[in-house]
Amino acid sequence: MKNYNYTGIMPESIELLSLNRFNDSKSFYEEHKQQLKDGVTVPMRQIVLDLSDFMYEIEPLADMNPVYAVSRIRRDTRRTKSKMLYRENLWLMLRRNKFAYPFAPSFWFEFWPGGYMYGLGMWANRQAVLDYVRQKIAAEPARWLAAVEKAEKQGKMRYCTGEFFKKDRLADCPEELKKYINAKHFEFANSKKDLKKLESVAIVKEIEKAFGASADLYKFLAEAYDNAFSEGEIRPDDYKR
Repeated sequence: MKNYNYTGIMPESIELLSLNRFNDSKSFYEEHKQQLKDGVTVPMRQIVLDLSDFMYEIEPLADMNPVYAVSRIRRDTRRTKSKMLYRENLWLMLRRNKFAYPFAPSFWFEFWPGGYMYGLGMWANRQAVLDYVRQKIAAEPARWLAAVEKAEKQGKMRYCTGEFFKKDRLADCPEELKKYINAKHFEFANSKKDLKKLESVAIVKEIEKAFGASADLYKFLAEAYDNAFSEGEIRPDDYKR
């Protein structure tokens, strides 16, 4: 029987996180800093630890440092219109090191006062990078569709990419592939409102099941990413730009 590190995220901790955002005050945050850390940050890091062995089987290069994998409560407002200092949501990203491998596909989990969500996605600020995914889909359509079906049926991960190019990215694209080929990014996710799940290891088991069912999809995206990387379309310093 597997032993879990996860101790749960309780309703009072989520409420405190929300109150911290509502107050948006450094003094309020400092007063409740340890409670917030113990109640939300540490449990999120525990999820990363509990998924580490499982993730290494899918991605040997995964960066599973729980400190870096989990977002901070304090927002970085340097490049945002909103100057709110604190957030009421927290997320974790499971991927290769973001500095060494910018734009690599990633698994993620997030919660907020109204629910939680987890998923798999690949985003890049240059569409030339994602063209490698499109070319691979066109070259291996059966493998792609099988991986998508497994993620959707077994992992309950819905294809939820909402932005598409008006003009086909690849000529003579089969109709069944157009919604993937013409997408501006790739994202599969599942969202729920039942925060009760966060109180026990049930949430860790649910995430692990969904990510496991999406492993073939991740590997497909990772292979396309590696092609782009080897061709020099992606460079380690891209993350800093």
